[in-house]
Amino acid sequence: MIALFLFVLGALPLAVGLSSIKAPYEWNRDECTVRSKRMPWTNLTSEEKLDYLNADVCLMSSPPKSGIAGAKNRWDELQYIHIVQTDYVHGVGAFLPFHRYFMAVHEHLLRAECNYTGPLPYWDEPADIGNISGSPLFDVETGFGGNGTGTGGCVANGPFANFTLRFKDDLSIDEYCLSRYLNNRALSQAGKEAVDLCIAKETYVDAWNCLEGRPHGAGHGAVMGTMINPFTSPGDPIFYLHHGYLDKLWWDWQSLNLTTRLTEIGGNNTARGPGFIPGFGSGPGGGFPGGNFPGGGNFSFPFPPGFPTNGSNPFPFPGLNKTINRAFTDYFNDGGNITTLNHTLWSAGVMENITIADVMDPRGGFVCTEYL
Repeated sequence: MIALFLFVLGALPLAVGLSSIKAPYEWNRDECTVRSKRMPWTNLTSEEKLDYLNADVCLMSSPPKSGIAGAKNRWDELQYIHIVQTDYVHGVGAFLPFHRYFMAVHEHLLRAECNYTGPLPYWDEPADIGNISGSPLFDVETGFGGNGTGTGGCVANGPFANFTLRFKDDLSIDEYCLSRYLNNRALSQAGKEAVDLCIAKETYVDAWNCLEGRPHGAGHGAVMGTMINPFTSPGDPIFYLHHGYLDKLWWDWQSLNLTTRLTEIGGNNTARGPGFIPGFGSGPGGGFPGGNFPGGGNFSFPFPPGFPTNGSNPFPFPGLNKTINRAFTDYFNDGGNITTLNHTLWSAGVMENITIADVMDPRGGFVCTEYL
């Protein structure tokens, strides 16, 4: 499944300096007076669904503002944030805090630039196990559009039909379509058994490793196409609903012991080296019954017959044994390789840098939301 994301040492080339850009949006630390609501997509009214979809379309048609070379719209800039630091926000202790921050950046743009006022939806993934194509999330009229079509798996219906993405996983510019290949088998890994296993973990490091495994991989693998690429996956708007659900699971875990878990963090700042697969132990297949990924064999994935790849490798993982990019690690402000509450979270100048401490409690501070 997609949780075989093999994030190893090294970062993609930076097009903007980590500390040289003044963000257009600065966080007012006293601003959280009314929390936004986060709820399953199916709980939104039809009007709220359309408003949310139109707000994402707005970001896709709004001009860039953050000075990121090659970006043609705000959506490109959001995707860039993830691509450029993929190696340093996956398979590391900052995985969950970074994605909580990243979702809040996306939400801020929806509200500040596209006038969205409704709840922020997440994907209730267990509810769609066994019938992903019938999910309201992929409805053509009031959802994100359906499955991809043709040899490239391009999405050809719904609000994001024929949408063009630009940034490739190496940050080169080459236009390509938003693609999907819906997969029930991968989504089965989002079931209650896998979730309960993670929620039962006692420490943050154990809970993070578990959540980045099967629950994280299930949503990416279930949508496939653009979502299967560990670098460029935010190109699909489904990404934010998937990670909204994953963040809710982290919050569910935190809520079991707020006294300890609102400040508990840990893990390495760089992935643990060649062969490490987040959530699955130290080698291929670890963590699955029998030691194998669904479909069997090391690094196998349950691709349906005829899976469209656009003629390229659907898993463009970084090469092994890359050197650490100090532009990131020296900027983390942890004083070493262990993730701390002082760890810097960065969004390429789209918003102000903050620390992990600022997102540990989603009910206040930077995130200012509540899960329903």
